[in-house]
Amino acid sequence: MQRPIQIASDFEARYPAASARATECAMNLVLTSELLVKRIGALLQPLRLSSASGLVLSILADSESPLPPNEIAERLIVSRATVTGLLDSLERQNYIRRLPHPSDRRMILAKITDSGRQAAQAFRPLVHARENEWFSVLDEAEQEQFLAALHRLQESLRELS
Repeated sequence: MQRPIQIASDFEARYPAASARATECAMNLVLTSELLVKRIGALLQPLRLSSASGLVLSILADSESPLPPNEIAERLIVSRATVTGLLDSLERQNYIRRLPHPSDRRMILAKITDSGRQAAQAFRPLVHARENEWFSVLDEAEQEQFLAALHRLQESLRELS
């Protein structure tokens, strides 16, 4: 089992401009993210979906109309090339269809199929129930504090860009 990441006691001596606590926070946040993606991926595996392709299906299932790949990429915070690969996989499984854009011949739109909608309806309740279970180690107040801290960190990171 993966243990929390701890930073060596001489870290700040080796890296004078660094903070051992900040590095430990960053590395544990990445580890937590990887663990969540792995757990979600295990839930989606019976449908032959990755965590990322499950997110694409969820975005399309929630959309009133077909979406262009660049909009999906923005929502997922990934490159358009990554979305293209995800769409290729989803199309092979008949979970989405690509449609021509009505006004721009260079673009396509991704539309969820009935089988894609059924897959999303099958996995989403499972994933959300497990998220509830995983985060139950934090009470409501701790979850609120956690979200507030994450939002502050996200805002700080956006400002640095």
